[in-house]
Amino acid sequence: MALENKIEMVADLVEAAKNFFVDLFRPDMTLEKISEVVSPRLDDTIKKYEARGLEYSAGKFHIKYADEKHFQLEFEMYFRDEEGKWHKCANESDLRDYTLLEAGAWKTIKALKIITFPIEKPSSAADEVLQKDKKLEEYREAELEKLLETPTDEPAPKTIDITPEKNSPAVDTEKK
Repeated sequence: MALENKIEMVADLVEAAKNFFVDLFRPDMTLEKISEVVSPRLDDTIKKYEARGLEYSAGKFHIKYADEKHFQLEFEMYFRDEEGKWHKCANESDLRDYTLLEAGAWKTIKALKIITFPIEKPSSAADEVLQKDKKLEEYREAELEKLLETPTDEPAPKTIDITPEKNSPAVDTEKK
């Protein structure tokens, strides 16, 4: 590959990363909606650079807690050229206001601080580029368990057996 073409390709890779997060968000985004929007963009990036002779190797997409009112998105992907040299394609978004997120998504981001989705090259059109974050799945399972263990607002009905059994140690009917 000619040096001019490689420099142009790497510059294009950096430019594509810069524009990656433009117009990504709509109100009440869930973590699943973010994944649905980001996944095809990552897939397109992989395909674009593989068509130019780079081989996709690995990558990660992060949703990160920034402060009490903000979060941030970032990704990094690694490609290898035909000479074996590595090229990194990475970017992070500007800080995003937490109000763009659905309340449960913001609570999850605050609790976990960083959610990482490995970026896998899809083997078919039906495959997802972003894989599941194990920490996120564990957190959601723990939250579900808490909900199932939490008592409801209505107290359970209490019944008292008022007919004592004969020879019951709790009730002594005979006087000694």
